[in-house]
Amino acid sequence: MTHRRSIRAAMLGVGLLSASASAQTPLALVRRAAAAMGGEPALRALTNTSVEFNAALFGIGQEETPASPARATFSFGRIVTDYRGGRRATNQESRAVTGVITRQRRVIAGGIGMTENNGVAAPDAPGAVAAAATDIRLLPDRMILAALDNPRALSALTPRRVRGELMDGVRYANGPDTLSLWFDRLNGMLVAAERVTDDGVLGDRRNTALYTRWADAGGVKLPREIDSEASGRLVQHTVITAASTNTALDEALFAIPDSIARRAQRGPATPAPIAVTLAELGPNVWRAEGGSHHSLVVRQGAGLLVVEMPQSSARSRAVLDTLASRFPGVPVRTAVNTHHHWDHSGGVREYLASNIPVVTHRRNVEFVRGIGAATKTVAPDQLSRVSRVPVVRAATDTLAIGMGDSRVEFHELPNTHVEGMLVAYLPSLRMLFVADVIQPGPGMSPTGAREVVAMVQAKGIAVERVAGAHAGVVSWADVVAAAAR
Repeated sequence: MTHRRSIRAAMLGVGLLSASASAQTPLALVRRAAAAMGGEPALRALTNTSVEFNAALFGIGQEETPASPARATFSFGRIVTDYRGGRRATNQESRAVTGVITRQRRVIAGGIGMTENNGVAAPDAPGAVAAAATDIRLLPDRMILAALDNPRALSALTPRRVRGELMDGVRYANGPDTLSLWFDRLNGMLVAAERVTDDGVLGDRRNTALYTRWADAGGVKLPREIDSEASGRLVQHTVITAASTNTALDEALFAIPDSIARRAQRGPATPAPIAVTLAELGPNVWRAEGGSHHSLVVRQGAGLLVVEMPQSSARSRAVLDTLASRFPGVPVRTAVNTHHHWDHSGGVREYLASNIPVVTHRRNVEFVRGIGAATKTVAPDQLSRVSRVPVVRAATDTLAIGMGDSRVEFHELPNTHVEGMLVAYLPSLRMLFVADVIQPGPGMSPTGAREVVAMVQAKGIAVERVAGAHAGVVSWADVVAAAAR
């Protein structure tokens, strides 16, 4: 009987603790987390942190199929963050999926940044510097202190389960740093922080960091395991193997050579206007160029066909505006997506929002429909305001669009880069348009070149030129030569 009473009392105690924690005000929950991490005075006394880590970075949006697990790049290294100076120094070694090893040193200091890959240094763009500053602001101890300093920005959230356990939530409203913070009911620790941003594929992208294995580092507890997710998909798994705080800093860690500093751009991280130019490839055929990704444009009578909608809605809008200016009264009738990788499908939604039917490989139809159905409250578009269902069609093995000299055929390209890849073939020009598998120009992948050559031979088509969704335009002989290497 005594044993049963003790069990009942223990269960009742846990129940009371949970109820007490859940009844606390948002500010009380944040204060409790600060106390659990070592106390507010200890957090405010932090001047710097140094952590050694192992990490797996998963390339979401670059999977073999839309539903495949993302492939990982593995890395290890050390990060030193100087809170008082707003500086960060990172040294790491990474091994990509391909086996390529990169040794990287990155420094953010004095409002500029430098990245050195395998001994070759270059200044960081303002956007990269701003992103690093955001990363520092969103470290757990910095978030807790910011919330303590702005109690009016706090509000209660409905409790939610995080990894199976019910957690108490606090919303911290602070512009682009607005966060949802989730706290453990038993020990008060910060369990998760979530920030919502706009994404061309996911719509409202929930960026969630989950913290576990808290351990002491010089009087302050820091998490030793951090998982980063994007709308439930694991982006990065990091294990902290060693951590220290308030150490003497080596100033050489944060040195940026004058030759780099002179070239660094300072100022706000405002995106540059997207410039699109039309490079003629033949009669009624152009490549919409500008930046790293290109699209194929074919005039077919009173309408236009666009192949490839890469990067972002802003990029797609720039292409559509350029076409409307160049061909007034000639609408885009159809757009074709070559494959699902997010850098090549991030601009699909703008076409769907413009009521332009999209064609994609049959493997990717549901993926593209999902892009059109995604909720977008951070950056609403036309699809967010109407109930219209976008038109998405599957490409068959014999798909052809147009007639005569403007006819474009689409063929599946078996390859090791991605499943469900389409290439465009223009018989009148004997030209192939290819994404990713090869980047036409010097240093073409021999493996990709062999895959393209095999497809062309199997289809029995005649090719004289190959244009890339990346890089340039080369002769067929160049592709054959690359395949022979």
